[in-house]
Amino acid sequence: MTGNLRKKLFRDLRQNFVQFLAIFVMCFFAMLVLEGFDSDETGDSRSVDEYYRDTDFLDLYAESESFNRQDLLNLKGLPDVADAELRSTVNGKVRLSEEKKVEFNFIQTNNISKMLLSAGENYEEGMSGIWIDRSFAERQGIEIGDALQCVCNDNRFTEVVRGIIDNPEHMYFVIDDTYTEPDLGDYGYAFLDAGEYPGADISYNRIYVDLKTVENQFNLDDHDIAMLDNAKMEIMRALDKTGLTVVTKQWEAGFRAYQGDMEYNDTMGIVFPALFIMIAMLGIMTTMTRLVTRQRTIIGTLKALGFSRQAILIHYISYSFFIALTGSIAGSIAGWWTLGKTLNSSMNRFYTNPYARMEFSMKPVIVTIVIVMMAVMVNYFSCRKLLVQRASDILRPEPPAVVGAGFLEKTFLWKLFDFATKWNMRDINRNRVRTLMGMIGVTLTTALMLSAFGTDEINHTTEGWQYDELTPADYTVTFDPEAGYGVVYDYAKQYDGQMIQSTQAETFHSGQTRLYNISIVDEGNLLRFQNKNKEYVHLSDHEIAISSRVAENYDIKEGDFISFKFPQSKERYSGRVGMIYKAPSNQGLAITRKYAESLGITFAPNMIYTNKTVPGSLEKDRQEVSSVTSKKAFIQSLRAKSAGTDETVTYTMTLAVIIGVVVMYNLGILSFTEKTREIATLKVLGFSTNKIRWILQQQNIIVTGAGTAAGLCLGIKVLELIVGSLDEELDYIFILSPRPYIYAFLLSFVLSLAVNGIISRKVIDIDMVEALKGVE
Repeated sequence: MTGNLRKKLFRDLRQNFVQFLAIFVMCFFAMLVLEGFDSDETGDSRSVDEYYRDTDFLDLYAESESFNRQDLLNLKGLPDVADAELRSTVNGKVRLSEEKKVEFNFIQTNNISKMLLSAGENYEEGMSGIWIDRSFAERQGIEIGDALQCVCNDNRFTEVVRGIIDNPEHMYFVIDDTYTEPDLGDYGYAFLDAGEYPGADISYNRIYVDLKTVENQFNLDDHDIAMLDNAKMEIMRALDKTGLTVVTKQWEAGFRAYQGDMEYNDTMGIVFPALFIMIAMLGIMTTMTRLVTRQRTIIGTLKALGFSRQAILIHYISYSFFIALTGSIAGSIAGWWTLGKTLNSSMNRFYTNPYARMEFSMKPVIVTIVIVMMAVMVNYFSCRKLLVQRASDILRPEPPAVVGAGFLEKTFLWKLFDFATKWNMRDINRNRVRTLMGMIGVTLTTALMLSAFGTDEINHTTEGWQYDELTPADYTVTFDPEAGYGVVYDYAKQYDGQMIQSTQAETFHSGQTRLYNISIVDEGNLLRFQNKNKEYVHLSDHEIAISSRVAENYDIKEGDFISFKFPQSKERYSGRVGMIYKAPSNQGLAITRKYAESLGITFAPNMIYTNKTVPGSLEKDRQEVSSVTSKKAFIQSLRAKSAGTDETVTYTMTLAVIIGVVVMYNLGILSFTEKTREIATLKVLGFSTNKIRWILQQQNIIVTGAGTAAGLCLGIKVLELIVGSLDEELDYIFILSPRPYIYAFLLSFVLSLAVNGIISRKVIDIDMVEALKGVE
């Protein structure tokens, strides 16, 4: 590029600052969103994989009432097993300023899902003392050397803190049903040597297994999953235990939750940048078409002066190249420090990953290159049509396009239209590409707005759906597993509560096995069920109900059969699926007490729902009561979890409005520029400025209306894609109120009308002589 063309480049950028700023903003926001999600997802994925490898995260675990050393030897003798170790996991309490819940893990070795030391001494077999959860220690002010008074299985004992640790199995840790989401540090976990068990005889309820055949720790491939499933079947055959449950790593709670968040971030990091990039390309096309059209005489002069077609083409392509490149680079930097930091901070509120970090990947670089190449190609096709002509032809004004009469002009309806409508319909027919670009711009903007407003509504209506409609109880009381039916019944009678047995069970269908929660529901109206249309449905006394996520994962329809087995029993129960219900969390199966007892299941309730006030002191004073939780506490926990999503939605809504203004202004300017000659003609014919502005606004309303309608349809599809990427433990009823549609529709229309109103003021300043110069 010569020095003169370089000077022209910067002069044009300055003179068309608003239009080129629009392109910069599009590329900037596309890369901001992409880099924000990608930096968090890349760092989280790589760090957790590193964490799992360094601690040799379990490949699977077997759970039953009791294991012995012979069971351990049986597993170690299997060909695919590299190592195995026993563990006894029991919930208890630690006495600090007040009692706090702690999960005690008594171990013999520390080779699988190892403790990662943060401070203190490493564990060795036979050592006394306690190794305590880092988050719990930080929040409760526990330090190395402190003596902790512990309660476990009604036994009181004191242990000295020997280490502060993290553990990969507890990366996403909820100690009991009192908490819907992790509340790091309010409760904790601890590891002790098996010799420190306070009771007479320790009972091991888990065996952790490390396989030879599984290499990847977090990013599992199909081969890894197949090997895990094969090993699971081998272990189930090798162990003959009552209520044996074998869980492979991809179904471990922390693994599943983390993987679900990664998949959600990945989807968000694709959908929104894709929309932004499409809008950016549209902006480049409209801006460069307008610029080339305005500079037709200049281009012809350059060719007449001897500038080659290639030199002129490179000159005009450099506009979009420079803007797209700088916008993408700036967006990537901003994305790291804004959205990326926000997402990373949100993850750290719920996951204890000591390796957690943000990390750069090649994805933003590749996407930046793609954006720049797309910008160059779009720019090339915008300029090529003019540059292939001879200089003498370019210097002549472009003749108006000749288009035949439209369909409506040939019908009787045409005579019924007034002049303004006829003018607009004919202008739309003769400028189809321009009209189509306008519609696409409005469509993308509206889709972005609807997806943002829709996500916000779905996120906030979950609270009312769960705690006002499905479980409207003011209090939830959970009981110790040893409490017994009579104790729970007495409490239910005292507080007029509904008894529920909630436990995990292995489920079976079509050769697949998965772990889900099963709820056995006694009579009452404090645990309710709804179908996909938000209509209340009742459990049958003769059939099984399953949540929609279970139905999806198993590909089950009503009328199919499903089997399940409790951990405490060898017996497998089967039943027909009579209903598929929707649940925001806690996916699984539900049956009535009457149906359970008809199958031979002994009803053993472990919780009650009640609307009577239950004193929180019961949790401390009564041994049989594990927890007393109010609806308010559940809601606070849910709101804490949704805070991160709220921030993301706020980002999206803000970007949607900014992009809407930028896109509509760009398209409006292009449309006005192309209609300058027609507008000048209307002024000569005596049309007032206000009349002309109203004619232009009419066409804008038609184009905006069509684009908005299409945008609402596209926005629903985008929203379905986003919701579908959520963790399979979560679900939503995809029924939006009119509010998101109204907001998206009105905001698109208001932005369009406002922008068009600003642009149409240029009618006053049209240069009549230049606009009406005819084609010689």
